[in-house]
Amino acid sequence: MRVWRLLGGFDAETKTYSAFAIAGLASPYNPDFNGTLVGLRAIGSHAAVTTLQEHVQIRLTSVAFTPNTIEVGCQGNGLATAPAFPAPIIEWPVSQPVKSSVAIHLEGRNLTADTPVGVEVYLYGLFEVNPRG
Repeated sequence: MRVWRLLGGFDAETKTYSAFAIAGLASPYNPDFNGTLVGLRAIGSHAAVTTLQEHVQIRLTSVAFTPNTIEVGCQGNGLATAPAFPAPIIEWPVSQPVKSSVAIHLEGRNLTADTPVGVEVYLYGLFEVNPRG
């Protein structure tokens, strides 16, 4: 059985790694099942018409992963003036084991020459769930 789960949200303008920290979607994500993380979906969002979001690098770390770190990215849509075009939704295939209550730490950073403003990125995970635990 496959299920999608919202792993977390990133809303920092930092250019060094910082934890996903949107209220209710803060790092770490703790799975409530055993299975395999088979895909990631990164979605850039507009916080306001003044949003300037370009490229966000995302790092997932877990002692259950081999290797322990996965790095993916999210592409913004530049300056979100009206009318704004949506940022592309990017999907990444992965294959990493997950275990119930073994944390997945989520961090992000902005990779841009410009000063990011109003960054909002949401990361979803596609899991193959082992129904027998």
